[in-house]
Amino acid sequence: MRRLLFLALIFALAAPVCRAEEGPVPYREAPVQIVVSFTGDCTLGCTPDQRMNPRTSFEGYVAREGMAYPFAEVREIFENDDLTVINLESVFQDDDSCRADKTYNFRAPQSYAEMLPLGGVDAVSFANNHTMDYSAKGFLSTLEALEKVNIPWFGASETACSTYIFEKDGVKIGFVSTYISDYFRTEGKLVTKCFDELNAAGCNLIVGCIHGGVEYDTLHDEAMERTANGFIRRGADVVICHHPHTLQGIRVENGRTTLWSLGNFVFGGNPEIRVNHAGESVISTMIAQFTFSFDENGKYLGHQLNVIPCHMSGHTGYNDYQPHPVSGQDAERVIQALQRDAQPYGLKVRPYVEGVGALQPFVPAPADR
Repeated sequence: MRRLLFLALIFALAAPVCRAEEGPVPYREAPVQIVVSFTGDCTLGCTPDQRMNPRTSFEGYVAREGMAYPFAEVREIFENDDLTVINLESVFQDDDSCRADKTYNFRAPQSYAEMLPLGGVDAVSFANNHTMDYSAKGFLSTLEALEKVNIPWFGASETACSTYIFEKDGVKIGFVSTYISDYFRTEGKLVTKCFDELNAAGCNLIVGCIHGGVEYDTLHDEAMERTANGFIRRGADVVICHHPHTLQGIRVENGRTTLWSLGNFVFGGNPEIRVNHAGESVISTMIAQFTFSFDENGKYLGHQLNVIPCHMSGHTGYNDYQPHPVSGQDAERVIQALQRDAQPYGLKVRPYVEGVGALQPFVPAPADR
C-alpha cells in the first residue's frame, strides 16, 4: 500500500502545471518553472553512546541495509524535481577527535556523504547548532566529504560563509542560511553579505533557511519571527526554518511564504520517537515542494507550495531512520500541525488530496518586485 501511494505521488509530481487549480495565466503558462523540495533536520550520524548499540543506532541500520537506505522511500520524489535541499545536522569525520564539550555530538564517517547523491539530494544547508560538534576539524572534514560527492553547501557563520546558486534555463535561484545564534551575534552582517553576493550575481529569486526556535514547541517564537522578517527585508521571497524537531506552521504574507519548522526527516540522532510539548509524537514530518514560476525574461512571477506529508520512520514505536510519504489520517495530522501555527489569522491551509499532496494556493510575486 505504501509503495502504491509512493508511485501515485511520483506520477502527480511529474507534471506540476497540470495538477494546479485554475489560477493566473502567468502561472499556468509560465515559460520557466523550477521545482524545489525542502526537508527539515537530517542527522546522518549518531552520538558516541548510540554507536555502542548497533542494533538500534543509525550507523547500525546503515551497516545492515546499505548507504541508500535512509532516503530510499523518498528518492523518486527527489529525483523528479529540479533540486532537493536538506538541512544537514551532523558532521562527516572518520574519528572522534576534537569533539566539542556538549551534550549531543553527531558524527559519521566521511563515506556517509554518499547517502546524499544516492538519495537524490542535491544541496545542503549547513548552518546549525551541530556544524561545530567536532570543532573546526570536523567542519572542514564535512566540507571535504561533500566536495567528494559533488554536493554544494550554503551557510553563514563565523567559521565560514558560503552561498549557493542553482541555475536553470537562464534563471538563477540563490540560497542563504544561518543558525539563529550566529545571526544575532553578528547582528545579521554575515547574512547581509550573503544577500549582497546573491544580488550581485543576478539571482532572480532568493530562498533563506534559518535554523532556530524552541525545541519540541508547536508554535514558532518571536525570535524566529524577527529573524525571518530580517531575511525578507534583505530580499528573501521564501523562508524555510528548522530545529524544533516538530512541525510548526506556515505564514503567507505580502507575496512571501515562511515555513516555521519542517520537523525531523532522516534523524539519526534519536533511536526513539519523541513527543512535542503538546504530548504528540514527532513522527510526523513533510517535504515542502515549491514550484517557482518565471516569465521569458526571468522575472519572478510567484510560487505554489505542495505539502507532501511524511513520517520520519516506518514504525510508530521506534525510529528506523527511513522517512516515507503517508496518507489518510496520518497526512491530516501534518496539515493540522501547520494550521495550528498558520498566519495571518484565518489563513486556511488546504487539506491533503490523495495521490497529490496538500497543494496550496498560488502566491503571486510581491508587488514591489
